[in-house]
Amino acid sequence: MKSFLFRCLTKYLPYALLLTLLTACSGIQLPKTSPLPELEQRQALARLKALVNEPQPPSVETSYDLSWDILGQSGRMEALLQIDEPDQLRFSTFDPLGRTLYLAVSDGKLFTVVDNRGAVVRRGQIDGASWRSLVPEPLGLEDMGPLLAGRIGPVASGLVKASQNPEQTGYWFVWKDGRELTHHVLLDRAQGLVARHLLLDKNGKILLDVVYLSYDQDRETGYFWPKNTEVSGSLVKGKLVLERSGPLSFDPLPVSVFYLDIPPHFKVEQLR
Repeated sequence: MKSFLFRCLTKYLPYALLLTLLTACSGIQLPKTSPLPELEQRQALARLKALVNEPQPPSVETSYDLSWDILGQSGRMEALLQIDEPDQLRFSTFDPLGRTLYLAVSDGKLFTVVDNRGAVVRRGQIDGASWRSLVPEPLGLEDMGPLLAGRIGPVASGLVKASQNPEQTGYWFVWKDGRELTHHVLLDRAQGLVARHLLLDKNGKILLDVVYLSYDQDRETGYFWPKNTEVSGSLVKGKLVLERSGPLSFDPLPVSVFYLDIPPHFKVEQLR
């Protein structure tokens, strides 16, 4: 585990930061819940169905102030996230002068990590061993978009259990997906937005705990996007905090964003 973390924090820093979203600290307890009357259960499940069926933004561009405390090492960095559905992703990190330090791009099949300081490019397949050294199974690239957006994918409503938090300010939903992962999702009653998402493996270990502290809403499109997010869980000993620090855009992104022009003097390494 230690080698995995240090490899992420050094050789693959951009993915280490972004993919820490998919892993995080031990000691987290499952939330306390209280039952719902039958009528309110149906109402809660209807709220969940409405959220799942809401239109999703096909493209997103926003910047973050990332801060982390992992294995006793803390830091802060500016980053830019660009997503184009269904599977295009670009993640860039910058130094205090605004110069690009690391750049990561994926098209759903291949990934490329560019280290501008070391003049090195590393490429590999999403289903390869190098990718899995960054993103442990059963997590995948398809988890990133929904988790970053505070969204949830399709859910078979007949398999969902609904309850409420003790404060009666939110509905808790629990279901198991096709990978035998259990989801515990808290839906805020007032806004109808996801306030927390816990992901457990088949043994009940909490792989991921994402808390969405606040959201922004785009006036033109009406889309919501998390403004402040905290991530913790069992695979990384620490916490990652994402604070949106720049404009939020849902405008279509040019194709060129996801295709890199590699300087000829950069060393290219093909990963397995």
